[in-house]
Amino acid sequence: TMTSMLGNIPIYCVLAEFVGVALFQFLGAGSDANSVTSGLATAALGNGLCYAVLVYATAGISGGHLNPAVSTAFFVTGRLGRQRFLAYLAAQVLGAVIGAATLRICLPPAFLDTPFTTSGALTKDFPVQVFCLEFICTFALVYVIFATAVDKTGAAKNAAPLVIGLTVAVGIFAEGPSTGGSMNPARSIGAAFAFLNFENLVVYVAATLSGGAAGGLFFDWGYLPDVPP
Repeated sequence: TMTSMLGNIPIYCVLAEFVGVALFQFLGAGSDANSVTSGLATAALGNGLCYAVLVYATAGISGGHLNPAVSTAFFVTGRLGRQRFLAYLAAQVLGAVIGAATLRICLPPAFLDTPFTTSGALTKDFPVQVFCLEFICTFALVYVIFATAVDKTGAAKNAAPLVIGLTVAVGIFAEGPSTGGSMNPARSIGAAFAFLNFENLVVYVAATLSGGAAGGLFFDWGYLPDVPP
């Protein structure tokens, strides 16, 4: 049964990650599709505000990760158990695939020229540059998450989700045209399945997971040495 598969992990936590990522993929990627005609700010602010809203909505239930790179950072720093980590990853990826497929069905054909966040100008021919951009932007995102949501002495307090959302927006402003601005392996995987376009997907997944882990470990070792997980 589902309960025995999840062990002692409340199903509502896993469901919150699934629904949160599905909505983030649908609403955020919808902003990406609209940005083709209205400019980069639509994608950056649309995704950033969407992430902030959904982190606010899910933080009290599941922790509001909504991103395998974030869950990986919590796992490698000892803040997330292995079973919950794997359950979150499965829920996040499945949610992203469902969200992307639903958006593809809902959008008119003219909007389907942009495969959401799977690609940018560098995707096809510059995998090293894509890796570096995604690694650094995901590092920055997770660093900010640890500084605002994990470090209880930080200044953000209840505004942490808003700051985290703004970091997503800043990342898209920085790398969006070049890479699509993922910072989230589930978002890349979901869009890849929706469009059956897996070009350099492994670069996105490797960069975001390693960048997230590095951001979490860096903050954990540098600023939280005396704070238990």
